[in-house]
Amino acid sequence: MNWEDLFAKRVSATKDADILKILKLSEQPEIISLAGGMPDPSIYLIDEFKMAADEIIDSNGRQAFGYGAIAGIASFREALAKETTRMGRQTDADEVIVTTGGIAGIDLIAKVLIDPGDIVIVGAPTFTASLHVFRSYQAEIIGIPLDENGMNTDTLAEALENLQKQGKRAKFIYTIPSFQNPAGVTIPEERRRQIVALAADYNTSILEDAAYRQIRFEGTAPPMLAELDPENVMLVNTMSKILNPGMRLGWVAASKQLIDTLVLAKQGQDQCSSTIGQFMAGKLFENGLVARQTAVAIDVYHRKRDVMLRALEKYMPKNVSWVKPEGGFFIWLTLPEHIDTAKELDRAVAEEGVAYVPGSAFHHDRKLQNCMRLCYTFVSDEKIEDGIARLAKFFENIMMRNH
Repeated sequence: MNWEDLFAKRVSATKDADILKILKLSEQPEIISLAGGMPDPSIYLIDEFKMAADEIIDSNGRQAFGYGAIAGIASFREALAKETTRMGRQTDADEVIVTTGGIAGIDLIAKVLIDPGDIVIVGAPTFTASLHVFRSYQAEIIGIPLDENGMNTDTLAEALENLQKQGKRAKFIYTIPSFQNPAGVTIPEERRRQIVALAADYNTSILEDAAYRQIRFEGTAPPMLAELDPENVMLVNTMSKILNPGMRLGWVAASKQLIDTLVLAKQGQDQCSSTIGQFMAGKLFENGLVARQTAVAIDVYHRKRDVMLRALEKYMPKNVSWVKPEGGFFIWLTLPEHIDTAKELDRAVAEEGVAYVPGSAFHHDRKLQNCMRLCYTFVSDEKIEDGIARLAKFFENIMMRNH
């Protein structure tokens, strides 16, 4: 059977050989992978997790091993509503649906809102897995360039106005306002208010991805978009960054009308998210371990970010620039325009044993060829410095040859 003959047309839009290659590289111990956005396994509070698991099995074992409610078990939805309220959006439990990770929440929203040809506005660059989701539902994607303060609101206003003149509107604006993946930038409060106002003026909604919001090293957190306009903004978040990705839990907080429709759609996605995982995570919220592990993660990642920043200053050629993030997982590098980081990836791995993600993987039109994303959270401090030194030597040699 030639399976290519059976693939749906949308499959061709979601194929990305670079991402598959990078995922495989992260499994090779001899490679210093500054690519995949993975947590440091050392932060997990293993003994405390064991104790919580024993408590859950003793008290709720038979229920925890069974199917759960499609929207999520009631006690965990309550815990997530409290967490979302603590983050700034006043939230009731019936405004929350539990999902199997953050990307499942984005997929669920796309499943409910996007018909083929519908318009979605994104940052340029933005999270590659979200682009994958939007492409799989055959959306028309419009990219808004980022600057040091995130999505450029002048360009966003122009795009929305042009759509209105054509008798069209965007289904939603997808944005990662805090420590954006991949660019690391954070949208300040005044610009957040402008984005919310523009969305309301042009009758479109906002999908706010808060995956990294709680991983802040310094500075003051601006209000969430969902706090500024809870009716019009869909908030998606994940337990992967504040607890662990193995539990495969995330959530969407939005208006009850939308949540009820997402619940219906979730039946055809995964029926229910991990029941035992929800009981576990609820217990860890209750006993303060989520907050405790998040604090551990912030300390570790703050140190590692500083290690990478110092290494970049020490080794990188002067014509390479980068963003200094106030939190999150990533640093975004911009190299001279003639360098194509996607074309150079295989050689960087073969010659220097270092992997990164090319900038084109994060662009809706696969542009930004002279950029790359580096992750500082997963590898050791020593490997961060070694990896940056190797990459710097590699690209400096390329620049010298092309000079």
